[in-house]
Amino acid sequence: MGIRDTTSLVERLRAMNARKIMLMLPDGLKRSSYDLFNELSRKFAVILASDAFYGACDIGNPDIYRDVDVIVQFGHSVIPNINYPRPVIFEEYRTEFTYDLPDQVYDPIVGKGYRTVGLLASIQYLDTINDVKDHLERLGLAAKIGRQDSRMGYPGQVLGCNFSAAHSISADVDCFLVISTGRFHAIGAQLSGSKESFILDLNERKVSSMKDETEKFLRKRYAKISQSLKANRFCVIVDTKVGQYRKKLADLICTQLKELGKDYIMMYSNEFNSNDIVNSGSDAVIFTGCPRVPIDDYDRFPFPILTPVEFQTLFGFKKSDRYVLDEIVEVDRLN
Repeated sequence: MGIRDTTSLVERLRAMNARKIMLMLPDGLKRSSYDLFNELSRKFAVILASDAFYGACDIGNPDIYRDVDVIVQFGHSVIPNINYPRPVIFEEYRTEFTYDLPDQVYDPIVGKGYRTVGLLASIQYLDTINDVKDHLERLGLAAKIGRQDSRMGYPGQVLGCNFSAAHSISADVDCFLVISTGRFHAIGAQLSGSKESFILDLNERKVSSMKDETEKFLRKRYAKISQSLKANRFCVIVDTKVGQYRKKLADLICTQLKELGKDYIMMYSNEFNSNDIVNSGSDAVIFTGCPRVPIDDYDRFPFPILTPVEFQTLFGFKKSDRYVLDEIVEVDRLN
């Protein structure tokens, strides 16, 4: 991933009368910080955010961006239904890939007799989704691209916290094919319904089923979740990132904990660490921010950390005969 021509970006910033801007660069672009900073500093006052960020749901620390005119975030697409407290330009990055895959790449799907395939992709690979659709149709299959909800910017797009594009076509397809190198997106598609999910990894030029990997994920997840059954002191965490702030949901969780006779505290955090929880004497955490934190990072914590849906299902507030991912459709407005 490298710096592209900044001409269009400069024109947009000037149209917004920007004088001072903040740049947010993902790890893949950090090595280009000097070039980009020096290029834009000829025309604007520029500050560079050093903290890690987690996508369009996270525009950093208000203490840093409060006096800038525009935030420029590289690598992600806008989440349309977030009310950003500052104007933000999202400079998307799409993987440059010349599509030349052989027919046999799709044998894992064709060999199972599936006739209609639902197509999904993470933002980096959306430019390839129509090539895949055309190829599947040449093989005699039907292909459908999922419709997004108000949190997503494009048809077929998936985030780790939102699989609305999969839900929209689940009843009309036999399986899903997710174009991504991140396996969580394909596991999420598998968990979003009862249809088998496959991943097309363009780096490996390979299609693989996620069925067995999802089963392994579920076994590990259920084992971790069950540890909270004996917990008596819960910490409910409200994430203050602009696209993850779900205070109303946290209030509901606290009401449900009270009904169960559990002790609880509510903690606000933009980047919580396990020491805060251990020092509070909590037995378990219910995290209302990004669903990827409890699932991807659970090994970092010496206590059970649950998503709201996991908590509600485990303690009987929601009924389901299968595991349900926590998905973010909309968030509360930060004051």
